[in-house]
Amino acid sequence: MRLILSLLLAGFLALGGVAADKICLYFDQTGPGDLSFNDMALLGAQKAAEDFGLELFYTTASSPMGFLSDLSGLAESGEYVVIVGVGFLLFDALPEAARLYPEQKFAFVDGPNFDLPNMLGLLFREQEGGALAGVVASLVAIANGDPAVGAVAGMEIPPVWRYEAGYRFGAHWAVDWYKAHTGNDADIKVMVTYVGRFDDPAGGKVAAEALIRAGARNILGIAGGTHLGAFDAVEEAGRAAGREVGPPFAYGADAAQEYIKPGFILGSARKRVDVAVYEAVKWALGDEPGRNLVLGIKEEGTGFSTYEDIVTFIDLAVKAGYPLAGGPEEVLDKILAARQSVPYYVWQALGEFTGLLRAGEIELPEANTAEQIAEVRAEYP
Repeated sequence: MRLILSLLLAGFLALGGVAADKICLYFDQTGPGDLSFNDMALLGAQKAAEDFGLELFYTTASSPMGFLSDLSGLAESGEYVVIVGVGFLLFDALPEAARLYPEQKFAFVDGPNFDLPNMLGLLFREQEGGALAGVVASLVAIANGDPAVGAVAGMEIPPVWRYEAGYRFGAHWAVDWYKAHTGNDADIKVMVTYVGRFDDPAGGKVAAEALIRAGARNILGIAGGTHLGAFDAVEEAGRAAGREVGPPFAYGADAAQEYIKPGFILGSARKRVDVAVYEAVKWALGDEPGRNLVLGIKEEGTGFSTYEDIVTFIDLAVKAGYPLAGGPEEVLDKILAARQSVPYYVWQALGEFTGLLRAGEIELPEANTAEQIAEVRAEYP
């Protein structure tokens, strides 16, 4: 009976009962404020709302138990051009809502479209950004005599696995590159700690502190708000050693996060969630059926943070009122000083790897299942 009533209501709304003139972002867990994945989604939605003359509404789930009822209520309102589900935890509820409300368009950040005509799947090749960070982290670690590189991860889900798989591959590729170009021997271990949440900066800090003690002084954060705590640990360790720039170094993810701890975040593995959300709104305003949109380095959907990225996010931080550690120019100078403090060959290798990746001459490992990531961990320890 609920299904019949929902379909009738959806049909009524489609005939003009309510004008759809809004974008809805529905976050699965933590919502905006992570300075990473969720904030990137919000950034893309804000730009789309401005460009297409739409209103923006966003909300965060209070509990996974409420996913379907929340999404149903949003769809039944008939107010939204598109409902964008943000986060892999919506894997079951979002397609079910799309089936219940076939006249409502949905998009799924970090998930597929399930062959539904009213859903756009927004997927990324996170392993590309992870691999680029792995190349840099590994070569910096080798230069400083460190035995390992590390990562602080959130939950054991495919998007995070893909980051980890790329990071492991890139770190080992860098070892081979170093040996070939210098004639010196080297070896790097990759240590990854899963905290289990994306909203636990205290847990992220504890994990990063343990990694630093174990000799991993280059740490990638792939845990949303959780890895903000890893950034704290890295900066505190560096300052305790009397340093203004690392080592140790952290690496951000999704956004260009260098401005958060200038001098101690050497780069970021980019994942353009903002581009994906913007493209979802464009799709919803058209008449194309649902499909999967996969963004990688060739589509400028992944990468390693550039100078332009860094400047852009410093400007965004200023506009958002984020408390920078100094004026914008001072922050930029510290970030650049950190990059200039590592050997030039680090950036040379990054450039070579990026070129090979764009040309399709490097095949990165897949990590979409528990079995696949287990194989990657065994092959690239």
